[in-house]
Amino acid sequence: MNASVRLSASSLRAHRRRFAGTFLAVFLGVAFLAGTLVMGDTLRASFDSMFGDAAGGTDAVVRSADAITTPGESQGVRQPVATDLVRTVEKVPGVAAAVPSVQGAGQLVGANGEAIGGQGPPTLAGNWITDPELNPYRLAEGRAPQKSGEVVVNRGAAEKGGLTIGDTTTLRTPDPVRVTIVGLATFGGEDGMAQVTFTGMTMTDAQKYLTARPGEAATIQVRAGPGVTQQELVDRLTPVLPQDVEAITGQESAEENNEMISGRFLSVFTLFLLVFSGVALLVATFSIHNTFAIVVAQRTRENALLRALGASRRQVTGAALVEAGAVAVTASLAGLAGGIGIAAGLQALFPAIGFPFPEGDLVVTGLSMALPLAVGIVVCLGSALLPAVRAGRTAPLAALRETAVDT
Repeated sequence: MNASVRLSASSLRAHRRRFAGTFLAVFLGVAFLAGTLVMGDTLRASFDSMFGDAAGGTDAVVRSADAITTPGESQGVRQPVATDLVRTVEKVPGVAAAVPSVQGAGQLVGANGEAIGGQGPPTLAGNWITDPELNPYRLAEGRAPQKSGEVVVNRGAAEKGGLTIGDTTTLRTPDPVRVTIVGLATFGGEDGMAQVTFTGMTMTDAQKYLTARPGEAATIQVRAGPGVTQQELVDRLTPVLPQDVEAITGQESAEENNEMISGRFLSVFTLFLLVFSGVALLVATFSIHNTFAIVVAQRTRENALLRALGASRRQVTGAALVEAGAVAVTASLAGLAGGIGIAAGLQALFPAIGFPFPEGDLVVTGLSMALPLAVGIVVCLGSALLPAVRAGRTAPLAALRETAVDT
């Protein structure tokens, strides 16, 4: 084996340019795969942080216990709860505040007359919650809506639609409603909840335009008093709630909302990059196999001389695999660095194309580094295996034949 290693090292030094294509193929495949995994972990951590910060003041959420789901969805549409339930919730020991939260579809029309968000990201509307700890949105400019027709919108939606405070526009609920923007809000310290748009209305307007009948809300947001944990609050709320109503912790609600909003985007985004990674690795497989097949053919006489001098089939095969392994490890390690660079580039690109990316460092986990490294090495060695075996089968008498292979 030491002889095989020395032979492989000598061959790599003598024929560096021969393996440039193989190196590049492995590098690109590993870089795309590593970049995809790092970017996915970073986005997931950023969304978790954003939703965690936004819902930090909500300790419990009271909602309908039944959800209507459709195939392929983990969460469904829930029945509304009665706003009168707020009075019952407020009487529970440990409850500091409780407010109804009305939620529905509401799409803003931009200054150019076109709907903001198109048919892509969710367009949400609801009542503007006056309790700042229970409201996931923070007022950044202007004021809260005080009378009918006044709204607060997330700053990202306003910028995308060319709207400013004082502008009058149309809100599709889906019926068109004329509204005046009196405030701009942020979500989790960002201009919006990813690409989702939000319009906050007065409670009266929200129930008038977003609910089937007055006196209904999607959920009731609850804040605990000092010394009461989220789980303790849920345990105290559960006995007083109707049979078809449940209470969950604020953390569970934040995780569900995170999955609902970001889960689909992350799945599509990750799949998109994984396709590129798969194509790159597929091309790398053919490129590596062809490169080593040509190398073996070009070195037929060299391998035959080694066999004639006493080298065994195993030694010749091992030498070829050691060459492949050296290229695989070197290219894969370089690919890991390239993958981190790809992820950093995407992180910088997102804000430039209008996607609010929370500030923070890239999240690089052991799995996101180990998996691409292992894939790169396995693909390279697997692609070079047949040519290496063919090299080991070279007959010693081939050194005496007039064999010529084109460069």
